[in-house]
Amino acid sequence: MKLPNTPFFSVFKPGYLAFVAFGLFLDLLTKYVIITKMYAHESIPVLGDFFRLSLTFNTGFVFGLFQDNALPSLFATGFAIVFLIFYRWQNSDLGNVWGWNFVMAGAFGNFIDKFFVKIPGTGFRFGFTPEKPGIEYIGVVDFLDFEWPDFLLFDRWPAFNVADSCVSIGIVILLFTMDWKEMDKK
Repeated sequence: MKLPNTPFFSVFKPGYLAFVAFGLFLDLLTKYVIITKMYAHESIPVLGDFFRLSLTFNTGFVFGLFQDNALPSLFATGFAIVFLIFYRWQNSDLGNVWGWNFVMAGAFGNFIDKFFVKIPGTGFRFGFTPEKPGIEYIGVVDFLDFEWPDFLLFDRWPAFNVADSCVSIGIVILLFTMDWKEMDKK
């Protein structure tokens, strides 16, 4: 694999990396607060049933699919991050830079979260296996829980977190700012 000719820090400028670091910090901070203040599967109404804080753990992939696949999910996320870094580096003119920054912040947030066992009401520790199942949990911490019309796939939208929000915002920005005709020429 050949490295791109463009200097790394001309694509990943310090200000952009600071934004990614801030998004990562915000994601991990909110997850930490939720872990220390709530119990597993606890749900606190914020705006009635429309919006609740609900502590859940996603050991699978997107939308909670393929649960109990924590290690494959970890490797898939790590691979996606490496791919995104090189793809962005190789295609630095493709899409809005802030879209990329949001996606990277979210990807790193969920990736780092997968390295810890969560102990609701207490905190977390490094590891991949709970020593006390039912008291300790693995997977990504999700807690933003919104109502969703019953006739659209789910009874409620799957709980998500700040990192998931960053990825979603970034993808929307990229979809609206990419020049799809230029991509076809490459």
